[in-house]
Amino acid sequence: MKGYIQGQKVILLENLPDDIQEGDEVEILIQPKAKNKYPFPTFKLGVKDEYLNRDKMYEQEN
Repeated sequence: MKGYIQGQKVILLENLPDDIQEGDEVEILIQPKAKNKYPFPTFKLGVKDEYLNRDKMYEQEN
């Protein structure tokens, strides 16, 4: 299940399963969610193979 921390409480984003009732003991595992390196979307830049060809890059136009 997923949720978030608000103050000292855990807020669940999903309903509990039907087989769990009030008073039941449960085990909770809390793991921090991996954060993005940057607060904005990024994408991988690629280099076309033709741009790696020096002869073509420095070719003199006639």
